[in-house]
Amino acid sequence: MVHAKSWTLKKHFVGYPTNSDFELKTVELPPLKDGEVLLEALYFTVDPYMRIMAKSLKEGDMMMGEQVARVVESKNAAFPPGTIVVAPSGWTTHSISNGEKLEKVLAEWPDTLPLSLALGTVGMPGLTAYFGLFDICGVKGGETVLVSAAAGAVGSVVGQIAKLKVGGEFSNAVITQMKKFGRIAICGAISVYNRTGPLPPGPSPEIIIFKELHLQGFVVYRWQGEVRQKALRDLLKWVSEVRGPGAIVTSDALPCGGFRFHFHCEYGFIALSPFYNETPGSLVCTHCLQFLSIKKKFFFLCGLF
Repeated sequence: MVHAKSWTLKKHFVGYPTNSDFELKTVELPPLKDGEVLLEALYFTVDPYMRIMAKSLKEGDMMMGEQVARVVESKNAAFPPGTIVVAPSGWTTHSISNGEKLEKVLAEWPDTLPLSLALGTVGMPGLTAYFGLFDICGVKGGETVLVSAAAGAVGSVVGQIAKLKVGGEFSNAVITQMKKFGRIAICGAISVYNRTGPLPPGPSPEIIIFKELHLQGFVVYRWQGEVRQKALRDLLKWVSEVRGPGAIVTSDALPCGGFRFHFHCEYGFIALSPFYNETPGSLVCTHCLQFLSIKKKFFFLCGLF
């Protein structure tokens, strides 16, 4: 008999989320059926996009999100006990899956690298940076890349992949400085997620038209199959380059090849709800229970300035 603790949406957000918007529930999970696996969460995400996606939930539904989980019981030969997966199981300590949406962590993942990065630099935020920079922006050598929220989960990876100039707050003034045929990739808008009033005005249409700018929003889940696996392998390689055997994690700002990542730790699954309000961006929580803050996850633009 397994009991799962889950954070649910008690009521829809108005402005910034508050503790009273969430409710912690405990449910008893049923026995496994053939083809199913029982997952125990190791890490799970608290991401800015949830502020918008929560609008699609009914009050009482569990909060959505990805987690790194361990298979603890299995009736599915593809996922034996002990398998580490990334799963869209939401804010819960335990869950049951039929295996269809599970993604195994890369087999070459080194023991010296935290598995939490499968939800960060070597996960959805890293993939967003990778495909936004290479596929959407089509960045080329010698071009200048400006990243909005460059300290964030996505923005920090964009800047480190590009190894070019990064900038601060994205504003209409930036677009006026772009050269002709500049490209803009938009993957989020954290600065307006909690607004209750009118949105700020956008850029001048004349600038976009006469500079012939390309502005495109995108969602990272478009890229699947081998192209996604190649991107994950590239990200893992770049993060692991200088982390040799026996490397010891002792600092909250760690050099990883050309990449760096930052984390902030707290403890307690029950403490998750307050942290969602206080943390400025993407957060990763462990069920045993550690919090990893990866700062803001926002959008970036790539163009010729």
